[in-house]
Amino acid sequence: MAKTDTGSKRLNFEINSSAFAVLVLGVCLGSISLTLISARLGPISRQASIWNDCVDTTQTFLSGLQSFYDTEPKELNAMSVNLCNGSTPQKVEQ
Repeated sequence: MAKTDTGSKRLNFEINSSAFAVLVLGVCLGSISLTLISARLGPISRQASIWNDCVDTTQTFLSGLQSFYDTEPKELNAMSVNLCNGSTPQKVEQ
């Protein structure tokens, strides 16, 4: 550390110092990590978009059926999610 004329201390940072090398290494590793994470999130976001479209389409279809006119939107949404996740309609046992 070097003193200035006003008596305050400041850090002299040289390019040849090991602290600079560690800083550069950290920035590089952080950049690589963020790039890899963002590349892995792409397919997940596409799948989520497909599922959202399935739920919206199924909910619109079910709301158009005469037997589902009185069904609440939350119930239609739950049925749509179940159908899009692979559930099959079951007959009610008596």
